[in-house]
Amino acid sequence: MILHHWDADGICSAAMYIKINGSDTLFTPKLGNFFIDDEDLAILRNHSQITILDMNLPDVDKLCSFAKIRIYDHHRTTRVECAEEHYNPYLWGERFPSTTTVLARRFSYSADYLVAIGIVGDMGPAAKNIPEWALIENLIKNGISYDSLVKAAELLDSSYKIGKREEVIENVYLALQGLDDILHAEHLWRNLDTIQKEVQRWVELADDRGKFFYLKMNTEMNIISAVTRKLAWDGGKTAIVVNTKPDRDEFYIRSPDSEFDATPFIEEAKKRGYRAGGKKEVMGAILPKGEGEKFANYIMEVLK
Repeated sequence: MILHHWDADGICSAAMYIKINGSDTLFTPKLGNFFIDDEDLAILRNHSQITILDMNLPDVDKLCSFAKIRIYDHHRTTRVECAEEHYNPYLWGERFPSTTTVLARRFSYSADYLVAIGIVGDMGPAAKNIPEWALIENLIKNGISYDSLVKAAELLDSSYKIGKREEVIENVYLALQGLDDILHAEHLWRNLDTIQKEVQRWVELADDRGKFFYLKMNTEMNIISAVTRKLAWDGGKTAIVVNTKPDRDEFYIRSPDSEFDATPFIEEAKKRGYRAGGKKEVMGAILPKGEGEKFANYIMEVLK
């Protein structure tokens, strides 16, 4: 089984892994869960080999008790000793922009549209400022436009943002068909139109507090990451967003500043018992109901 993240990088990583190693059953956790709950665990128990792509699962040891696991990822992490292979450049001090680039390195896979979508999906405009931009430039020279890669990432992301878990899985097979197939998927364009209106509605309500933006929102869509990215990337400064859902709060912080380091905030969130993770420039957390605004106030005091 391939267990992959639900975003464009996770989807394209799963497609790459299939191209490299052959077809396999696909699975993505409940949308928004950066962990394995009991219901998902019951499904996974039916598999003796699990490959984890683009997810740093805090409770991965649960899977080792019944399956051989392999992990390919680029998020901040600690080594999972029970894994047959844990290939994450972070473990030896390197930062990779996407799991697609990790897989390309590990399996000597020549950069193609799948690798590039993973990069622009996770990095956004900052992709132009990293060494891996050379991979995308090479594709551009061969007729693939940067804008088409960005749009493909948005289209693949639309399924999880609108809450269609099964469609996330279907997108892996769509990605395998080719870039044009992604760009001509009408159902994804319909998703995108709905999402863009909702994201823009919330972005316009953000409070500009000088050094950063702050927004408290309330939506059932899985768009807190998209809202935070748009605020940070378009506004050019750190964005702090809290979303309240019926059963929990969600927290995100992202900065367009390459000097920004979210690591201390990830550690603080974990000390408080929250489920948290991320990379240098971004962190996300799932918190108990009512804890989101309290944690956001802590972060804003630190950033003042």
